[in-house]
Amino acid sequence: MELVPPLWEPRTLPLELPAGVAHVWRVRADVAVEEENRWRTLLAGPEEERLGRFHFAADARREAVSRAALRLLLADYLDVAPGKIAFATEAKGKPYVAGSAPDRRIEFNVSHSGEWVLLAFARGRRVGIDVERWREIEAEQILRDFFLPEEVEEWRQWPEDRRPAAFFDAWTLKEAYLKGLGAGLSKPLRSFRVRLGPDAPPALVWCADEADAPKKWSLARLGVAPGYAAALAAESGIKRVASFTLPPR
Repeated sequence: MELVPPLWEPRTLPLELPAGVAHVWRVRADVAVEEENRWRTLLAGPEEERLGRFHFAADARREAVSRAALRLLLADYLDVAPGKIAFATEAKGKPYVAGSAPDRRIEFNVSHSGEWVLLAFARGRRVGIDVERWREIEAEQILRDFFLPEEVEEWRQWPEDRRPAAFFDAWTLKEAYLKGLGAGLSKPLRSFRVRLGPDAPPALVWCADEADAPKKWSLARLGVAPGYAAALAAESGIKRVASFTLPPR
């Protein structure tokens, strides 16, 4: 997939989503109370009620911004009011816009971490996105426990001072593919292999339960902001990725 410059271009709506192109939006989640309240006006009743079950205000704020931004962007692409959008879920739990035919609907995926929310959209092609804020973890131990030995060896090819960041690159690539499938962690991380080394672009290179999967999916790293890793997985047919920043409300 080609990442189309300018990256993270500030854009207001409306914006057309053509076939063969994925749109990725970033939205700040560390907003003031007034802005959070403006986002919340876009939420449906059950979404607003769910926010009350979060223990920490920052988690509720991220959820409010992510759900509201999803409604706002889908409403623009579908030319309907945000409050008119109803969601349904596939068998494995991946959400979609209710009433839309699988081959024509706008596919979407959402992820958030720290101060950023990322949202990916494409027409008729599945997409998955993941973002992670860097933090102190036992990177090599986690890789040995959950990744394939070949992936661990590729990760070790990174210079030692870059391995912590490379770990989060690796994790987001794997997660983005799982989210594109709608499988979540019900599909083991060792059931597929992603190219993780520093000398070639990321790619899906093997999948235990679908031999053709590497031909059907493309992967890309996304530079969201310092201290973050992010990745996009897109089904075949997506040739270009355009990235935008959604202004505050």
